[in-house]
Amino acid sequence: MATYARALSIVLAHTTTTTTTTTTSTMPRYTEDPHAPTVIGSYFHPVKKTTTWWCNCAKYCKSFMHEISRTSFYRHNPAENRTKRPAPASPRRRTPAPAGVDGNGGPTASSSTSEPTPLPHPRGSSPAPEGPQGGPEDFPFGLGPGHGAPEHPVPQTQPTPMQSAPAPQPEPAPAQNTSQGNTQAEDRPEDDEVVHTAHLEKLKRQLEFIRDIKAARITDDIFPLALQEAVLKPAEEVFSIDDPDVELSLSAYLAISDASEAVYRKIQKMVLKRYPDSKMLSYEQIRKKVEHFSKVFPIISDMCVNTCVGFTSVFKDLHKCPECGEDRYTIRKGKQVGRRKFYTEPIGPVIQAMWRNPVTAKHMGYRRRKTLESLNKYVSPTGEIRVTEVDDITSGEDYLRCVTSGIIGLDDTLLMVSMDGAQLSRLKESDCWILIYVLMDLPPELRYKKDYVIPGVVIPGPKAPKVPQSFLYPGFAHVAALQVSGLKIWDASAPRVFTSKPVTNLTTADGPAMTDFNGFVGHKGMEGCREFCNLPGRRASLESKTYYPALLKPVNYDVPGSSHGDVDILNHLHNHQIPGHTQAQYDRRLDIVLASTTPSQYATARRDTGISEPSIFAGMHRYPPMPSMFPSDVMHLFGLNIPDNLLEIFRGTIACKLDDSTASWDFAVLTGDVWERHGAIIELWRPYFAADFGHVPSNPVKYINSGYRAQEFLIYIYDLLPAILHTILPETYWTTFCKLCAGIKIVLQRTLTREQIIEAHKLFVEFAVEFEQKFVQRKASRVHFVRPCLHNVLHVPSSTLRLGPHRNFSQYPMEREIGIIVSQIKQHTTPSGNASQRAIRLAQVNTVKALTRDEAQEAPSVSSRFPRIPAGSGYTILWPRERTVNGKIVSHKEYDAIDSFFTLIGAEFTATVANTRIKKWGRLELPSRDVVRSEWQESKRSPDSPMRITRIVKFEHENLVRFGEVQYYFAMQLDNDEEVYHLAMISMASLLDQALLEKSSGSLRACNAPTGQDMVVVKVGSIQGVVSALPWPLMTGNKLLSDDRWLIIENFGRDLSVLTESTTQLYSEPLLEDEDDDN
Repeated sequence: MATYARALSIVLAHTTTTTTTTTTSTMPRYTEDPHAPTVIGSYFHPVKKTTTWWCNCAKYCKSFMHEISRTSFYRHNPAENRTKRPAPASPRRRTPAPAGVDGNGGPTASSSTSEPTPLPHPRGSSPAPEGPQGGPEDFPFGLGPGHGAPEHPVPQTQPTPMQSAPAPQPEPAPAQNTSQGNTQAEDRPEDDEVVHTAHLEKLKRQLEFIRDIKAARITDDIFPLALQEAVLKPAEEVFSIDDPDVELSLSAYLAISDASEAVYRKIQKMVLKRYPDSKMLSYEQIRKKVEHFSKVFPIISDMCVNTCVGFTSVFKDLHKCPECGEDRYTIRKGKQVGRRKFYTEPIGPVIQAMWRNPVTAKHMGYRRRKTLESLNKYVSPTGEIRVTEVDDITSGEDYLRCVTSGIIGLDDTLLMVSMDGAQLSRLKESDCWILIYVLMDLPPELRYKKDYVIPGVVIPGPKAPKVPQSFLYPGFAHVAALQVSGLKIWDASAPRVFTSKPVTNLTTADGPAMTDFNGFVGHKGMEGCREFCNLPGRRASLESKTYYPALLKPVNYDVPGSSHGDVDILNHLHNHQIPGHTQAQYDRRLDIVLASTTPSQYATARRDTGISEPSIFAGMHRYPPMPSMFPSDVMHLFGLNIPDNLLEIFRGTIACKLDDSTASWDFAVLTGDVWERHGAIIELWRPYFAADFGHVPSNPVKYINSGYRAQEFLIYIYDLLPAILHTILPETYWTTFCKLCAGIKIVLQRTLTREQIIEAHKLFVEFAVEFEQKFVQRKASRVHFVRPCLHNVLHVPSSTLRLGPHRNFSQYPMEREIGIIVSQIKQHTTPSGNASQRAIRLAQVNTVKALTRDEAQEAPSVSSRFPRIPAGSGYTILWPRERTVNGKIVSHKEYDAIDSFFTLIGAEFTATVANTRIKKWGRLELPSRDVVRSEWQESKRSPDSPMRITRIVKFEHENLVRFGEVQYYFAMQLDNDEEVYHLAMISMASLLDQALLEKSSGSLRACNAPTGQDMVVVKVGSIQGVVSALPWPLMTGNKLLSDDRWLIIENFGRDLSVLTESTTQLYSEPLLEDEDDDN
């Protein structure tokens, strides 16, 4: 292991000193002119008062609309007529040079083309631009190619990233039209796409689904006529209602959208009783109005009564289910009608509605603005992409490649598709599957809120669908059709009319559901990596059918198909990260699967390639690189799968196989009395968690098997368990476990620098290797310890650099949407059908809310009842406060702290302890909208109404990050100074225990609790955030918690839940009237 660690450090040292020279400019290279046209040619500029010439050719302008001279225009476009407007574009599309060959790749205003854009080869991926791309050359993902050569992981001593596995040659860039007009596409087949064939019926059927999606047009019969008209002829005015009765009815309907129909009927009855002349609409009338206003007309399709298939695409003409043989139709009143139906909510009208309101239109412009910012920061004039900091998908390297190559345009609409299963009732079998759309053009603080997440389809249960593609087809066909014709949009914030194409950038799901999206074999297969890195798995024995991603070959091990040598994980990850390499691997392996002619050939190909069938997303006309658009989901990975894996090991409940013995498991320490004691400690800790921690861990001894939340697991496993196991788990295991905890805390941050990502990668690689060396110990009987989740974590740092922070595309919005729909179900006899109707209503209501949203609704509510002091930079000192007119005289310790503060900043403070009076305030609102309380406020609470301690803060003092307990807040103005100082009195804790911090790889922070002797005064702007200070756990003796030592916990998991409007009210405790007293 020492040799392995030294080799890794060499790579890291080499990486941190490697820089890419970029040319800087005083002006941004990517700018926007609000008067820029969408079609090349000459136009009169209303501001410059002159004729300007515009071009977006691929060769010179890099597909980005630029203002140029008249001479340059005709040099760029030699085929143009110099005496007339630009001639019609040639029916044959030009293929622009790859970004980075002739210059930097520029973004297109839209990926819209005048005809259906063919799938780029390989199959829709963004080509890897030539030259450095911020990938393997300067990121430590390995030393060389391949896997499995050495019996022991002995890496080379020098980094040789391209030793014998040269990166595949970049494929030609995808064809794109240089025009940005709003003309619709011709309805003709694409002449240069790769045509696939298959021999087996299952694969033929999948290809038919893909071809049908690709061939879909918005005028197809599957789409309602009202939907077709809404999409093709959108309104070009701000939404308004002239009828006050309709406005009243709509307001009531939107206000109680979560309630049942009966609630609205009662409101209508009360209004009509009080105002007999009112013409408030009935429930049926307002529901029709909402459907008309939103234009979200559901796509209705027949389905099998047993949920086997939806009668769409290849099944559309069948009269019986191809799986179970049940009849599709029944006879009612002499007519043939479908026995069961499912409903798909189209996304096109929702996108149009978002742009039709000036407020939401400004929000929808977020991605365009951030994209231009990222292009200027991270793309050099020569086309090299090197991201140094990621804060959203717009700073991901894969996204920037898609923009510069034309797959994603600035005017396009980026979608994240997410799907998961839900049990609608605990009392009966009631499973269903829900798909949602997340509009990635919105800023992160909005896109995951319930008013912006749009249901796509509800697949009714209770039985699982046997051909899920048939249920996904209507929604995906709708998106593909809009990619062909383009979606005409009126932008109310400009105003302007433009054409947009929806592009599915990311898809998320749990492991089982993801196979319906990506067509992979799943996590139990030999090539079961979700990121498609082609790591071969190992079976524990000849009888085992499940493969595990173990890196090290067990001793005395000879299992056919699993006996490859040790995997050099650094080299393996390095090859996986070469731009275009994984896509090329996927294409080659897919061809092998499709070439299968017999079931046995298919089974072998499926096992060896990791691919079961082509992805249904191949039916889209534009999409990012196929394997990378299916990222790992950190909610399930970090919040459920890894905790389950580790707890079974630490508790000794994981299966003991073959010749292994639990007596040798010295890592199984959470057993018996220790397990009970640690549960009691966690239960005692609950009041010490700050209020913004939301769902804090319950006692796992009591509740681990009854609905333990992902957020609870995040805090329990990665924050609390390192402290609990510190003295009871042998140190060799404990240090390895701490590396995992430290890495996870890094990658779940809102913003990550390249250096932090590299550090997280180093920690994960060391954890993976040490886990197998120490826990598995090369024993075949312990191969099952290495579950896929422990391998998937290795890909999180690299995919963060490629895609952005994983917190921005997790399954948390999906789980939140399931909770919303389940909570709204009012008819429990048919929960699936009721869930479908609630999803339709939710999509329509959210669309109408987007149409009617105003700036007053966007502004945070501020009560005028309670006083507050704006402190600048987003800080606000909040009520309660002392009622005394002149305040109270401070103590000697407080006076010394005040005097030291003014001495430190160089201000003249002449007051004495006898005449220094201050008025105390109780709370402080931070720029993040978190609220920090104080000891002065919290001490007033009665012990009978306990309050979670929210007065411990992280702050900066004398250029050091410190922790302490806020006593109170106050404002002070010196006699000879006009400035008002907004200050906090803090009782400071000791510095962190550096030895423990280093030994735990930064995952465990402990310090001595404040004694009240070290009082300091700081500006409120120095407070960085609220933290939790838990008494240090004592795993031996009579006492459970320490009196004088703190465990410091920062809520890294809160970022994930706060984006989806956690149901926990963070600061909803009522302020008591007597809190404003003087005492």
